[in-house]
Amino acid sequence: MMPDVSVVIVADYAAGEAATYNSLRPVLQRLAEQTFTGEAEFIVVESERFRHRLPGDLTTILPTLRIVLAEGQDSFALRNVGTQHAAAAIVAFLDADCVPERDWLHWLVAALAQHQEVAVVSGRTTYGGNGLLTRTLSLLSRAYVDRGGPGEVRHLSYNNAAFHTNVLLSHPFPTSTNPFVSALHAGAILQDGGHLWFEPKAQVTHAFGGWTVECDVSRNAGWATVAIRQMDSQARLARLVSLGHGAIPVFVLISLLRSWGRVLRLWHHYGLAWYEVPIALGVAAATSVMQIPGMRAALRGRTIADTPYR
Repeated sequence: MMPDVSVVIVADYAAGEAATYNSLRPVLQRLAEQTFTGEAEFIVVESERFRHRLPGDLTTILPTLRIVLAEGQDSFALRNVGTQHAAAAIVAFLDADCVPERDWLHWLVAALAQHQEVAVVSGRTTYGGNGLLTRTLSLLSRAYVDRGGPGEVRHLSYNNAAFHTNVLLSHPFPTSTNPFVSALHAGAILQDGGHLWFEPKAQVTHAFGGWTVECDVSRNAGWATVAIRQMDSQARLARLVSLGHGAIPVFVLISLLRSWGRVLRLWHHYGLAWYEVPIALGVAAATSVMQIPGMRAALRGRTIADTPYR
């Protein structure tokens, strides 16, 4: 039967490492337990280079799983290959270290069915856990697409989203660039008349790598802040790039204000208590400052080579 949705799983972090592929097991187990009542197909896409590092028992966890090996190396190229192999009119993307709730697929597909004008639906991503730092960084790193309740947004989340396949064929993932440039992709879809939607009930738990990983996330986010405006002169605040390194304090301040805004709007959605909000505001200041090395690299025309993201 023709599937109603194709689920594509890609590892965008620490490719080739055993821990990365071991994290696939709980993801696939939860996909096997989905409450979605339609027909779904499941595809893992990986580079041919890592063929022999994939665990051999993945299809025993999810018998309908297909493994597609591609020539590409970066995560965007792998996502495009996943789109090409998808048989359904809807493609849902999930990162290899994101464990979905059992009703995750139901809510993504339902949102697209209920809102015909919507091109992409993104869900809510948290780090899970009970620690204050874990809950705070969930909000600061993963809530950039979160508006609290369901509704239209201007961003999309690659690790937890469903696209109409025809949208991806018209607007493929931008290859050979940093995976943090989703704003470019979102902007192209919006400019073409597509709508982006946020559905908080479509929840996944992202693996939490600790402070070291969050430093790398911030550095990549800082690079993308500048690079997006270098690549698209029509992007918001693109003129600031002409200031060179003088734009960095402005970008850091804007990042901080946006982070503070998310904390004040969404703290209760991410398990924070009201008395923990001041701490979250302080952590937001730290993560905003940690973006500076990435901003400097972009202004110098450099990429971030020493990162596990691909």
